[in-house]
Amino acid sequence: MNLYPHTRNSDVSLSLKFWETFQPEIFNPNGIMPKDLFKLERLHYIVRARAKIQNEYGLFQADSNVRRQRKHIEEEMEEAVIEDSAPRKVAWIYADETGKNQDFVIVAAVWVLTGRAVFDVSRAIESWQVGSLWSEREVHFAKFGKQDIQPLSEYLEVVKGNREFLSLKFVAVERSSTKRSIDEVVHKLHEHMLIRGAEHEIARGRIALPREIDLTMDSEQSLDSFALSELKRRINEEYKRYEGGLALAEIKTVSSRNSRLVQLADVLAGAINRRLNYHGDRNVKDEMADMIIDRLGLALGEGDLPGLDATALFWV
Repeated sequence: MNLYPHTRNSDVSLSLKFWETFQPEIFNPNGIMPKDLFKLERLHYIVRARAKIQNEYGLFQADSNVRRQRKHIEEEMEEAVIEDSAPRKVAWIYADETGKNQDFVIVAAVWVLTGRAVFDVSRAIESWQVGSLWSEREVHFAKFGKQDIQPLSEYLEVVKGNREFLSLKFVAVERSSTKRSIDEVVHKLHEHMLIRGAEHEIARGRIALPREIDLTMDSEQSLDSFALSELKRRINEEYKRYEGGLALAEIKTVSSRNSRLVQLADVLAGAINRRLNYHGDRNVKDEMADMIIDRLGLALGEGDLPGLDATALFWV
């Protein structure tokens, strides 16, 4: 539902895309055999999960006319789908910055739309990393070398396998287009990421209001406590225009060593940085940047990817 917006309005489309994605060895797009219906995930289970995600989590909303039609016919949540209570409605953002001494300055952010997803994605990366070539290292794009091509490929597959509740946002500005200091530029980029990122999420129906936002940044980032306080004040002034209720509840800084999602933001920022700022001969770093951009479907221009709108790059 995050990656394929058309599935939010149609339970049939959702079920077909679910079977195609998660049960490709059984699903046949040219015709489903009756015997295979006993093996495919039951449609009504998929519908119940969809209803919980849209109604309780307030994510990936259907069009308004579809919501009205469903209001009177939605099945009650039961069995395992209702065992967990409705969560506090929060979007968690993990951000990193790069390119401060180059042509383009970039802020990259991983938006995680449920607290459960924060846990699941972090645990999935950690579980894979323990048995990988990266078991003893922190993940940073700047430190990648030729020996990291295979583990990077495996890492991206883990991320792709846990993207249901992730959105990826980038904001970039060309330094020659502004006379601001680099610290001011970074501050403004974080502002734009939070403001335009929220607009993008709400407009695409991935989050519903009311909603709180928690922002986590690398403790080595450029903004000091004064700048972070001003950032929070400025963003909450902007968020007041949302009548349904939107607020930046918390900004915190952590060591990237202790956050696999901050590390993921670093990997994304590094790939975008390589594509926008490097002008020399192509080498393995460019191949790795291409792999990240292609595998995760990162749009390097403002606008939609056909059928996929969970990523966006905003230009300032």
